[in-house]
Amino acid sequence: MLERRQERRVSTSKRGVIKFGAAEQVCSVNDLTSNGAGLSVVSSFGVPRIFLLAIDGEAAARHCKVMWADGKKLGVSFE
Repeated sequence: MLERRQERRVSTSKRGVIKFGAAEQVCSVNDLTSNGAGLSVVSSFGVPRIFLLAIDGEAAARHCKVMWADGKKLGVSFE
């Protein structure tokens, strides 16, 4: 697969919460850079293209844009 990321992602196993409107969905943050993250979800169905991501241990939620989705995995960029 062609690698298009500008930064190498660092593996992690943090808990995240995808927030959109009044809804929330728990996820796992599998890898992370200053520009984006790889997430695992129960299902990517219903996750909007743009959302807030709160990551355990971080003070502020990040605005995210889904760059790709594959079943239970999402690749997001930070806006």
